[in-house]
Amino acid sequence: MEKKITTKNRKRFMMIVAKVLIITLAFTGCAGGISSKQEQPDTTDIQQQDMIQQSILGRGEDFGALLVSNGIELPVSTTKIFINQAGYISDRDKKVMFLGERLGNQFRVIRQSDKEVVYTGRIEDGEIDPLSGVYLSVGDFSEISEPGTYYIETDIVGQSYPFRITQDGYENMFVGMLKNVGDVTLTEDIQGICDTSFGMHMIMYAMQCNGSLFEEAYNYFSEEERDKQLVTQLLYFASWMMEQQSADGSLYGDYEATAAFCGVMVMSRDVFGKYEASVSEEHKAAYDKAWRWLEGQECDTDVRKSARFYAASQLFKAEYKEEYKKIAEAFLRERGSDYSRERFVFYGVLAYATAEENTDRDLCTYVMKDLVDTNESFCEKAKNDAYFGTGKRTLYNSLYGMQLLCFINYITPSKEYTEIVENTIQYMGGLNENGICYIDENGAWRALSETADRSLEWNGILLFGMSDMLKNLMDIENN
Repeated sequence: MEKKITTKNRKRFMMIVAKVLIITLAFTGCAGGISSKQEQPDTTDIQQQDMIQQSILGRGEDFGALLVSNGIELPVSTTKIFINQAGYISDRDKKVMFLGERLGNQFRVIRQSDKEVVYTGRIEDGEIDPLSGVYLSVGDFSEISEPGTYYIETDIVGQSYPFRITQDGYENMFVGMLKNVGDVTLTEDIQGICDTSFGMHMIMYAMQCNGSLFEEAYNYFSEEERDKQLVTQLLYFASWMMEQQSADGSLYGDYEATAAFCGVMVMSRDVFGKYEASVSEEHKAAYDKAWRWLEGQECDTDVRKSARFYAASQLFKAEYKEEYKKIAEAFLRERGSDYSRERFVFYGVLAYATAEENTDRDLCTYVMKDLVDTNESFCEKAKNDAYFGTGKRTLYNSLYGMQLLCFINYITPSKEYTEIVENTIQYMGGLNENGICYIDENGAWRALSETADRSLEWNGILLFGMSDMLKNLMDIENN
């Protein structure tokens, strides 16, 4: 069964929002229609030319319908010019990609309002992109900084989708992501519980790391949008999951779903419960029951051990007990490496590594070195990705690569890391080898086959990535 998020069950949380929003935000441990010129066919029948000319001269006939009525099959309208359809920032680098080999050597940036050419640039020599297998060339138009709507045109391949240049596009996208964070379908099954749990974890972690940005963003919410604030929505997600908990404490009798639920309820209580007694009581009762159920089950597979590690790490961080510490640290030592490959493991590491006390410092250092080494390998791939600078070439992999990158970037801020995150955001906006815009300038996922299975976790990673990038861009600008 699927449920769309509604305002039902949210009203009782509204009084809590005022109490916890500001306090919580403190760190504790794309595309519309286009007018696209197609490549001219090698030959055109004289009669067809006459019909085209007559239509252009104003006989009132629809050009497309005229061609179809005469048995002329229309080609699918595509563009061979790839831009960031979600928009560019005035003072940041701006790239355009060209698909194919016969392109000419110049492109023009045209202001849409008056069709004036504001910039003429060079199409650099291209080559086969080893990651995608397509022939790509690049152009740079970073010189254009005046806000407005533009498109890019060449004599041979036509024009691009329109795009905007703004001074605050990233900020607007971030606010949009906040408003759209609940635009997901909650599914009452094992996968739905895990996706929602990890989504909540990532959102709360982003709030903890970059709280001031979230607080500032709420200034752009209208009165009618108050129920979209993260505190309200996160408490709603928690309530929805608690409704799925069985009397025995489990979620669908499944070990992984129960462990994910247990861990995130611990985190949610730690973040919000201290400011509202009812939240504290409900969340604690829920995760205590879940943990007792987990203790009564066999934990004899790698998958179950990873899931138990996540729950135990959250419990260890929130309410230190020796049994939680032993489970978490024994798992980390036995694991030995690859601490970012699985969700349960990575999120468990986030919990353990950010515990304020009682952690094993040598073990933490070892785990962090493994994460840093993995991240450096990823960054090296991004450096070698001459066209897009992401190192990852699918939407899914781009998201999860950005997740680890932002975690390391938060601990040790780097201009290089920030640029890769920015490249990834632009990749999702349409600056990719397929020219597909996955997320628009308003921070909303487009309805595409690639985004059909998006979950709350995707939104949480986006929020973390955007907030991390914005914070570091501000720091770079101020230094």
